[in-house]
Amino acid sequence: MPVCITNHERTSRTPTSTTLQLGLTEFHKNGIVILENAVEHSFLNHIRERMLQDLPRNLASPHVHYNHGKAHRNVSQTPPLLAHYMHENIWANRIAVSLIEHIIGPRPQLSFATSNIALPGGQGRQAVHSDYYCEHLDFPVFIEMCIFLDDVDRSNGSTEIWPGTHHGYAKRDHTHTDMGWIKKDVFSRRARICSPVQPTIPKGSVCVRDLRMWHAGMPNLTAAPRIMLGFIFSPAWFASRMRLRLPNETMAVVEAWDHVDCLSVTEFVSGDMDYLEFRQEMNLTQEECDWKEKYVPKTWEYCRWEE
Repeated sequence: MPVCITNHERTSRTPTSTTLQLGLTEFHKNGIVILENAVEHSFLNHIRERMLQDLPRNLASPHVHYNHGKAHRNVSQTPPLLAHYMHENIWANRIAVSLIEHIIGPRPQLSFATSNIALPGGQGRQAVHSDYYCEHLDFPVFIEMCIFLDDVDRSNGSTEIWPGTHHGYAKRDHTHTDMGWIKKDVFSRRARICSPVQPTIPKGSVCVRDLRMWHAGMPNLTAAPRIMLGFIFSPAWFASRMRLRLPNETMAVVEAWDHVDCLSVTEFVSGDMDYLEFRQEMNLTQEECDWKEKYVPKTWEYCRWEE
């Protein structure tokens, strides 16, 4: 059940206690909460226009990253790492961060920024998986804040979510030690208890989700790319090894985000920086780890779930 942010909450950037209670109830029950009407469309349109301009160059790059294989047409793309595109109400939305603080503590670290673009013409669905592909604790640690630049529904690739799967499941339920794909017998049993859903999410919504929750990318059946931004937060005590890399020009912008800790996990670089070539690695452990060296491509065919 989504939580609707009032216009007053959005403009004041402060959720009411009722909104916080509703949001926390949904998050802890389902592992995800949708906050509707959280971001003004003008900011979303500004970033969306630039990302569409960047998309052809990203797709032409030898380093382009397709999620779960090229046939699915689901691609990652670094959002524009330029000061005038790094809007606070998108990168560090105060309403969403207020909720996150009530889950993992004050001034969470923002150490990962990416996007998920569902391109038209995708073939089939992704494997049922958790982004928390390594050993993890039995309570929320990594939280993703997702910002939707488009209206999203089944037609343009709304992500399939498996509510409640942040509870009671662990690494033993994954198909491989270094992948987040869920064993077929495990998600088949879960589907008999609670079937997955593809939510309808209005443009301007923010999703706050526990990275342990299962999900799967779905094909975009329309002619337009579907763009979702993703920002990952964690508590400072966890000492995340992930690092952002931003041009020096953005330092003043990041310093103004006094409700999040981004400075301590960011490398600022001088000179020209081609942000599209910045490939940030997701590391949800407390150890230095080169996941490129560990990754071995594996077939995912047996990990599918069909309704």
